[in-house]
Amino acid sequence: MILIAAGLAIALASDWTLVLLAPAAIVLHRGVVLREEQYLAAKFGEDYHQYLAQVPRYGWPG
Repeated sequence: MILIAAGLAIALASDWTLVLLAPAAIVLHRGVVLREEQYLAAKFGEDYHQYLAQVPRYGWPG
């Protein structure tokens, strides 16, 4: 979603959209992704931790 927004911002020459992408990415990561991971860890326990060890968070290893 962030990459699509960045592409549109570049295509439409929208400087503000590019500037606001970094804070939006941080809010999404901290406000959604990390909270969801905590919920899933509490719900599924060790099975979820094993899954996390095998699958990268955003699709790339790291």
